[in-house]
Amino acid sequence: MRWWLVPLALAGLLAATAPAGATFSIIACDQDRCGVAVVTQFETNPAMGPKGLALMAAGHAPADALAILLREDGDFDDEGVEARQVALVDAQGRTAVFTGRDAMASAYAGDRRGPGYAVQGNGLAGPAVLTAMEDAYKATRGGLEDRLLAALEAGQAAGGQSIGKLSAALVVRTPSGFPLDLDYRVDASSQPLPDLRALVERHHAWQAVILADRAARKGDTTGARKALAEATQLAHGWDRVWRRAARVALALGDTIAVHDYLARMAAANPVWGRQEAADPAYRDLASPVDAASAPNPAK
Repeated sequence: MRWWLVPLALAGLLAATAPAGATFSIIACDQDRCGVAVVTQFETNPAMGPKGLALMAAGHAPADALAILLREDGDFDDEGVEARQVALVDAQGRTAVFTGRDAMASAYAGDRRGPGYAVQGNGLAGPAVLTAMEDAYKATRGGLEDRLLAALEAGQAAGGQSIGKLSAALVVRTPSGFPLDLDYRVDASSQPLPDLRALVERHHAWQAVILADRAARKGDTTGARKALAEATQLAHGWDRVWRRAARVALALGDTIAVHDYLARMAAANPVWGRQEAADPAYRDLASPVDAASAPNPAK
């Protein structure tokens, strides 16, 4: 295992190690990226994450690492291995899953897996939850975080946990690290998955507005406007995205768009919005009315 893949294995192991209660999760590695998404998290043995990582980094296959983890669990927090559900996926796509007797006694518990991914849960509404998650992960296009999130949403739509929902988390690790890594969690929410999706989409918005800025600086107007449209569609009211979008639109000479983005920024953050609008960079900016009524030289 190459050194930069080591933390990727940890991401899946840490969040997918949970005792019986009500949890469903998916862990996956796709080429050079690995990730995990979990809806709710009950008691866990926190030592299993770093220990499992160390075992796999030392060359143990997931199945061997899992056997060692279970054997040396130590009844952490007075919960033995029969109360745990543990899943591991390594960067080579190998998987290992264990569901203890206590977990199997919940409303429904089980797992589904294939090359590079494992879906598992306990206390679920039924087997359709895991089937829906697996199907969504395999069918969804886009980045790993999008596929993981789609799997969670499909599981929830298929019935999710038998006791309801409260929290959600998503972690993705890449060789590049920040800012492409993701580590998001939503706690004590009445709508954890929509809240988690908003966080992921804000991440995409920020990456898109950066691309728009770079394209504008290179004179790629078409590319800049395309990336800017994506960024503003996914911004979810993030003032930082609106500020940078306004700067990009200013560079492109899109006066109406500049005013629109500044207004959205001010609505999200009135103090910062006023400060930004007062910046000398906008001194010669025409009013939106003037810009809209000005002759179009392209006609």
